[in-house]
Amino acid sequence: MTSPLDLHPTLEALLDLVGPLRLRNCPLTPTARQEAFLRLPHREVLFGGAAGGGKSIALLMAAAQHSDVPGYHALLVRATLSELEQPGGLIELSHAWFAQAKAAWSGERRTWRFPADGRSGAGGASIRFGYLDSARDVGRYSGSSYSFLGFDELSSVDEISYRRMFRILRQASTTPDLDRSPDGLTLADVPVRTRATANPGGPNHSWIKNYFINPDSRSADVAFLPSRWKDNPHLDLADYLKQLEHLPLAERARLVEGDWEIADEGEMFERSWFEQVERSAVPAGTRAVRYWDFAASQPTTRNPDPDYTVGLRLEIDDATATYYITGIVRRRLHAGQIEQLVQATAQADGPHVAIVLEQEPASNSAIMAEHFKRNVLPNHLVRTHQPTGSKQSRARLVAAHAENGRIKLVPGPNTTAFLDEIAAFPNSPHDDCVDAVTGAHTALGNQRRPMTCSVPRGRIPERSRYPTYGNHLGTYY
Repeated sequence: MTSPLDLHPTLEALLDLVGPLRLRNCPLTPTARQEAFLRLPHREVLFGGAAGGGKSIALLMAAAQHSDVPGYHALLVRATLSELEQPGGLIELSHAWFAQAKAAWSGERRTWRFPADGRSGAGGASIRFGYLDSARDVGRYSGSSYSFLGFDELSSVDEISYRRMFRILRQASTTPDLDRSPDGLTLADVPVRTRATANPGGPNHSWIKNYFINPDSRSADVAFLPSRWKDNPHLDLADYLKQLEHLPLAERARLVEGDWEIADEGEMFERSWFEQVERSAVPAGTRAVRYWDFAASQPTTRNPDPDYTVGLRLEIDDATATYYITGIVRRRLHAGQIEQLVQATAQADGPHVAIVLEQEPASNSAIMAEHFKRNVLPNHLVRTHQPTGSKQSRARLVAAHAENGRIKLVPGPNTTAFLDEIAAFPNSPHDDCVDAVTGAHTALGNQRRPMTCSVPRGRIPERSRYPTYGNHLGTYY
């Protein structure tokens, strides 16, 4: 049975335990969904999904919830100041609200300061507006302390910048016990928290989905509240839907339905171009390469979303000039683990699949490639490939072949990740799959040239005329 707010039952039950709504310096009555956003006790909450759900208004409500507590400080950020200052933006809305509370506005600091009711004479609360366009903007807030961080349109903020802002999320020095709000709260009673709003799509779609929405990767103290335009009584729904009809199909689905399963589409590929076929549909006698794009890294606090190591197997049927993507390995591993992965994958592919290693224009890259040839893959045909030109120019030929139905895809465990990335290119935060497929495409075009074969003398690997495939595809695909 669907709950009234369409929340996970655990969240619904939690709302019954956290007590009544606390609303301060806000002249509006929140909708049921906005009230849930204000009451959820989690350290981090994302109010995201469909446009028109009153998300930004809810964020300002949340920032003002403790604006009557002496010593409380809140920071609201967007990517640029112009977005905050535009007509109907949060700064204009705050003037309509906070002027009634006898708060003082500083245009230079873009900060509201509320009167202090504490008997010690200490300062009152404040709400500041700032911007966060990139990781370098994080430093402008260093040394500050905020009990509340609000991110309006988090889809414009990269994950590293979001995480680094937590250095300023801390309670300010405790004020005297005499400094209380009219209902008796001190700063020690105020929860330290972040709140954010976002719509699906954009270059940061992937990390937001993994961090806030996917229950398998979401932390216990992180909650996601779906936004629905139908819940906003202040919106002219018929007119709003009519305006959204002008948007492209994918963007309309994201903004109307709040669909986080639709990644942002790029400017070069369409996922529908890659027809998915069964393994049995790939003709016998194809030429095949496994192209490796290396990234020796695992997620860390400083770099939570590193690149992937991708090994993509591409085959061509020379009779029809049709390409088949028949294997995608996509992992985040340390250098030593990568060697084991490449070696195991080569053994599973068999000696008929040539191996191509991407070589970046650096001396250590050449040394690494030589190490793989001699020590990791001594019994396999190995060559290196140094990409030239921009990523976009290398991808154009692949895009042309895909659009004409000449690149087909055998489904496997990494099919969705491949299609999400290539459809969003060049707007995706990762392009490792794109680099791998364009590199493999180039390598097959050059495969008739003599291959570099690093094997000990007298140990030439056997080569079968036709590929053989077994259960190993399920492991190394």
